[in-house]
Amino acid sequence: MSQQTEIQEDDFRPSAARLVESLRDTGYSREAAFADIIDNAIAANSTKILIELQYMYGEFRVIMTDNGDGMSEGELRNAMRYGSEKRANPKSLGKFGMGLKTASTAFCRRLVVLTQKNGVQSGRAWDIDRIIKTDRWELETPNTNDYYDDYEELSDFTDNSGTMIIWENTDHLIKQGSERQVRQQINSLGKELQAELSAIFCKYLASGEVSIAMKVGDTPTTELKGWDPICADLITADGVRSRVLKEKTVPVEFDGKTASFSVKGSIIPSQNELNSEEREFVRYSLDNQGFYIYREGRLIWHDGWPHRMYKKESKITRLRVELHFDHELDDVFSIDFRKSRVIIPVDIREELKRLVAPWRQELLKGQERLVSANTNRAHGPADKAIDKHKKYTKNADIKVDGDKVTIRNENQPQPTLIEGVRIYEDKTVRVHEEDSLLGDDLWEPSCDEEGNTCVTLGKSHPYFHKMYNVCKDNIEAMKALDMLLWSLANAEHGEYSEANRHTLKGYRQKVSQTLRYLSIELPDAEENE
Repeated sequence: MSQQTEIQEDDFRPSAARLVESLRDTGYSREAAFADIIDNAIAANSTKILIELQYMYGEFRVIMTDNGDGMSEGELRNAMRYGSEKRANPKSLGKFGMGLKTASTAFCRRLVVLTQKNGVQSGRAWDIDRIIKTDRWELETPNTNDYYDDYEELSDFTDNSGTMIIWENTDHLIKQGSERQVRQQINSLGKELQAELSAIFCKYLASGEVSIAMKVGDTPTTELKGWDPICADLITADGVRSRVLKEKTVPVEFDGKTASFSVKGSIIPSQNELNSEEREFVRYSLDNQGFYIYREGRLIWHDGWPHRMYKKESKITRLRVELHFDHELDDVFSIDFRKSRVIIPVDIREELKRLVAPWRQELLKGQERLVSANTNRAHGPADKAIDKHKKYTKNADIKVDGDKVTIRNENQPQPTLIEGVRIYEDKTVRVHEEDSLLGDDLWEPSCDEEGNTCVTLGKSHPYFHKMYNVCKDNIEAMKALDMLLWSLANAEHGEYSEANRHTLKGYRQKVSQTLRYLSIELPDAEENE
């Protein structure tokens, strides 16, 4: 038997120095780390939370203070232990016993926790550099004098009980640079955090259960307002609302039990129906479409369509879907300790696709390439006449790039996006028919793939049937009506701008509404059969 160093088989503790560095690389995003600390505060019955991004004397610190239950000495030691004791409440957002430590040390090398319970203060700290130097899990008791101002601030904020989390030596939050560059990074971080946390804790903020405030450097403290991704309460300046789609409940069977989650959707107004402030409010972006998944009212995932259920595309930018589940389904959705990952089982994924498909198709069908069947119909003479004079009648530069349509004209010198415009493949047709148009209008401007203006007629409008019935035996009268309606569409493209798009749309709706009443005076189709 060869000589070997004897292994102590009753002591396989990992090296503290190596493990503590490894635990810093657990994949936390900045927003998820801050959210994890807030989770703990809410779990401790906090109603008021303050986040400070503090830059003083060349040092950047993050301070998060809450007015929750606070901790005794024993409770604090347990909270500082990696894998702390399980919380009694299974609904708790801070349920894994890892978040405080891993979320903090992912971005700082020194974590200080000061707490107060029933007026009694205590503090502990993990210092990564000290752990590496000693290769021991030595929990530090910070010098009270070094944190005198922080203890005072904690007392003022909480009255009697609460907790303060301090991140020092923050090496992974911002990059080194000049003082100006550092302050710019801190301001940017503050804006990103406000946007993300207002979405993550929207339900709590909206209900008034919790208030979250943020102070960035020397700027005034800002109260966060909850941001609802489906924008259910949105009413634009023109009175347009989001269309909230019916909520549906989905049962799930697991481990001999049955629970359920809920799904509801929203189609937010199109970009053309929103002014710049409203677009900013709804966060109109390709990246903000798709699922928003909540656990116990807390947003844990939003990155489009999970498991590549669908690809992100401009056609469905307006579709947002909320999925809500409670703690009973944690294992079903494979929630990890960061609460930022979701794995949806295949059978549930298929059910979600079935539920979402009609909402998605509704947006897709109006913007797909459309093949016209008009060529051999009565609109043919008008198509040829309009095309013959296109050199002289063109008053807008329309570009079609995939499913994106942009327009330039005298009123709109810079290209601007037109959303929802129909695009037709056939470049020889100028007058198209559809079963119905949005708002049951008589006509709307459209285009072909080359950017030529077209007009689309809504067959459901009563004037459509009656006017073409009156003129059905007169080719020249038909051509004249087609020319008139195409000219209205062409004029709208020529006058279109960001500023007047709502006016033009309103004009079209008013004309269509008036013709609806006037068409009563025209004979019905069967009278002339």
